[in-house]
Amino acid sequence: MQTWHYDSQANTVTLQIVNASHKDITGYNISIMETYADGHVNSHELLCEYAGRMVFVQEVKGTADEADIRKQFGDGLFHHGESRNEIIGVQPGLQNFEAVVDVVAYTDQTAEATNNDALQRLLEERKASAASTRMANEIIQAALADPNDADPAATAAKEIQDRITVWKAQKHTTVDFEPGVAKGVVDELRAMSNHPNANKREALQQYVARGDARVATLSPHAELTKIGGPQ
Repeated sequence: MQTWHYDSQANTVTLQIVNASHKDITGYNISIMETYADGHVNSHELLCEYAGRMVFVQEVKGTADEADIRKQFGDGLFHHGESRNEIIGVQPGLQNFEAVVDVVAYTDQTAEATNNDALQRLLEERKASAASTRMANEIIQAALADPNDADPAATAAKEIQDRITVWKAQKHTTVDFEPGVAKGVVDELRAMSNHPNANKREALQQYVARGDARVATLSPHAELTKIGGPQ
């Protein structure tokens, strides 16, 4: 973290984060402590994830949206020498603000961390995203395998939504499923199902191929070798 600026009118703090390493970054965690005039202290963390953005940029390659997406995100990574602004909402009466970047993950599948819990959360989130995409693909492929199913997209969307509902009704001690990722798949499948002129089977096959590519890209970044910080 290079600098921070407090806007008392907007009740925000803008952090400037600089990649001073010699590697491209796929994610980092910031631990924050805010102290207020009444003595109240608010401690929390901000996880900034770029791996999913990197995958998204790769997915739109060759499409009509590629130019606009690349204009907004580049290739999705946080490159050496670049800076990023992270805007943090705070409460009125902020007296002091402290922040430290305590996890950094790199494109070579290594990580530096002084906050092992945050590093594990980053890895669990990536593993859950990959597992959720893999699960959705399996459901879609099962729907495609039924030649009598006139609308396999709708069939798969319903089954994935049922999985989300069941998962949310249960208690979990580990993160093995990402309902947000699954819900995104449901929304896309429903859009395919509702498209009046689409070749739904061909569209689904292409969607599965993109899902496989997403898993193949994301999975290696869910296994990081720690190269810095306490063991």
